[in-house]
Amino acid sequence: MARLLVVPLLLAICASPLSASADEQSDAAKLVETVRQAAIVLGHGGPAKAQLHSISAAFDGKGIAQAVLGAHWRSASADDRAAVVDALLYAIAHRLADKLERTQDKSFTVLGTKALANGDILVRSEFRRPLHGPTSVDWRVRHCRGQLCIGDVFVDGGSVTVQQRDRIGQLLAGNGGSIPALVADLRKGRV
Repeated sequence: MARLLVVPLLLAICASPLSASADEQSDAAKLVETVRQAAIVLGHGGPAKAQLHSISAAFDGKGIAQAVLGAHWRSASADDRAAVVDALLYAIAHRLADKLERTQDKSFTVLGTKALANGDILVRSEFRRPLHGPTSVDWRVRHCRGQLCIGDVFVDGGSVTVQQRDRIGQLLAGNGGSIPALVADLRKGRV
């Protein structure tokens, strides 16, 4: 009799992490959809402050800023770091709004999710535009600030963070390493 009770107990214990993982994957896909909807509203002239906050809160701004700035992050002051994080999130929100404002539900599809070995979740999606082939967009979602957040986006396999790191590295090299000048460029949409 005791063996009969142990088997269901073991199954219940073993099943719990699997359902939590499935729940997290579902939550990651919902996060991507929330960001997409906020970007569409922002792109159509909706309430900017609320949409910018929604998009900014969904991204790992500090992690992205550290990856993008590289060695410049270590030498930046706390105020410069905060300004870069804020400006990067602002640029991300506006770039997403520009790219997504013309998408419709039928042109955006979440293809699935995949739990990665390091605990991140990859949300695979695709955009279909008239007269163009499909564009794959994969969203790398991780835990930060006690919640799920987007750590990187891959468009047709290319990391947006790596592209930004290369572009920002060039800008910093050209402006003498000035973080305030970089922040101004980010805010003006030059990056």
